Amino acid sequence: MAELYKPLSIIIVLVLTLASAGCAELPPGGGFEWPGSSSPPAEVPIEDEPDPGYLTPVTPYATATSDMATPTLSRPPNASPTPDAYVTLYDQTIQYPQAAKAYTFDLTRPPLIIEFEVEPKMITRIKHAKSDYGSRKYKDFTQVFPSEDAWFRVTVRDRESGAIVAEEGFGRTYSANTRNRIFIGRTGNYQIDLAGNEAKVHILIRAGGV
Repeated sequence: MAELYKPLSIIIVLVLTLASAGCAELPPGGGFEWPGSSSPPAEVPIEDEPDPGYLTPVTPYATATSDMATPTLSRPPNASPTPDAYVTLYDQTIQYPQAAKAYTFDLTRPPLIIEFEVEPKMITRIKHAKSDYGSRKYKDFTQVFPSEDAWFRVTVRDRESGAIVAEEGFGRTYSANTRNRIFIGRTGNYQIDLAGNEAKVHILIRAGGV
């Protein structure tokens, strides 16, 4: 009979143990913890900052969905070439030597722009001299340089008084620049003189209007 009560007493002890465990309180700080903190984040009211009034509250745009149309790429329209702001008055190539030329023009819509490019006559000479390198023997050296007689000049004068308003050129007392220009920014009745020697010159004369 005593053996019958032993399993029964063991069952009663287990039931009481489980019951007491379910009613026990969790230790302080036990249970689920929020990542990085010991307690759930509390909602702390924040005082509103003064509104400066630059922004106006509006309804937000609806959230974009995945079935929105895919944007397509398009080329910008081809830009049309910018028209020349000036009127071409003269565009010629003169081979010098030849007689000087002169033209008049009443400039009512400045500026007056005269551009020129000079191709001087080139001189080739053979010089017999001693070499500075190697065996230092005498040999022939070819030299190519602009002719000393090559020059060009464009002169702009006031038509009534004959006073020179502007002047530019190549060679002689002018620079060795083969490209140059004259710019006149005031109205007037002008005379343009072109002269040169031993050179081929391209001359372009333009104005703001006619």
